[in-house]
Amino acid sequence: MDLRRKTILAVDDAAENLDVVKSVLSPFYTVKAAVNGKMALGIADKQQPDLILLDIMMPEMDGYEACRLLKQNPSTRDIPVIFLTAKDQSMDEAKGFALGAADYIHKPFSPPILLARVATHLTLRQNMEELEQAYAIIEGQKNRMEEELNIGHEIQMSMIPSEMPDRREFSLHAVLEPAREVGGDFYDFFFIDDRHYCVCVGDVSDKGIPGALFMAVARTVIRSKASSELSPSKIFNYANNELCRDNEQNMFVTLFVAIIDIDTGEFVYCNGGHPHPIIRRSNGDLDDLSDRHGPFLGAAEDFHYEESRGRLGDGDTLVIYTDGVTEAMNAARQLLGPTRLLKVLESSTARGGKTLTGEILSAVRRFEDGAEQTDDTTVLVFRFGRQ
Repeated sequence: MDLRRKTILAVDDAAENLDVVKSVLSPFYTVKAAVNGKMALGIADKQQPDLILLDIMMPEMDGYEACRLLKQNPSTRDIPVIFLTAKDQSMDEAKGFALGAADYIHKPFSPPILLARVATHLTLRQNMEELEQAYAIIEGQKNRMEEELNIGHEIQMSMIPSEMPDRREFSLHAVLEPAREVGGDFYDFFFIDDRHYCVCVGDVSDKGIPGALFMAVARTVIRSKASSELSPSKIFNYANNELCRDNEQNMFVTLFVAIIDIDTGEFVYCNGGHPHPIIRRSNGDLDDLSDRHGPFLGAAEDFHYEESRGRLGDGDTLVIYTDGVTEAMNAARQLLGPTRLLKVLESSTARGGKTLTGEILSAVRRFEDGAEQTDDTTVLVFRFGRQ
């Protein structure tokens, strides 16, 4: 708060009027005086008073012209101007307000009214200055936060694979679109040995920075165990206990992991509370991998997860996604839902994973029809063989 003594500039060509203003205001404020508009402009520009009391009827330059010039000058335009005038026509008041005046006080005035009006407009100006300062601080913090979030986004995206494999045995394409700068979705894929390939998609319960931090921990734990383990259930059992430890925020992650034999197309998978992946067969049929083997990870320590087996034929495609796809919402608050996703897959003629992920994301955005993206959106497509 500004505790300095405020300065008032009183402008009037009548000395007796200036004497009255000084006698009323001097006990509370520093009062400067000017006897014409030109003098007032010079004092205001150099000394920057906190408020100007401006007579209208003055020779050479009237108060209206002085006010107009004050408001044109960047260094004085924010100083409140109160007109002191004997006139009371509404036309004159309208003219003054149009020029930027803050108020009118009609002469002769009573000292309490003058003091009250001056105090009110000084307080208003101080409040506006404090609001502007607060806004500047907020904008600065916002800019710094946005910069930090952008850096966080770059770091997070650098943690997930960006180079998509394109091999003789299979092709893969994945995409992640966070709802915020940083999010809780993730995907991963890597060879465990020469024949076994691991694909993984997860979705952390929270978004933003907390979700991103938990996502980084979850991905690291899962990859460290999967690098030497061919059993998804054992990967889940280990990762779940690690994520339960010291989890004071009670965060969790839904997870799907499949380990695929790239020679035969056989795979073993485990699903912990994650949306059901879909296999799009080479003939267009759709199979739902509906087995769930336990709850999301991080919720219950020492839970024993099971696992299931399946097989991909030549040209079959495994589609794994997060609930940002099926729970995409339009302006009418309708969800896209599994049925619409199945229709996209049924109608698709895409042979490549990149084309299919693009069709799925396009369908999601068309359904949202401009509504705000409320959740991270991740799709991973694994196509076996070259048919």
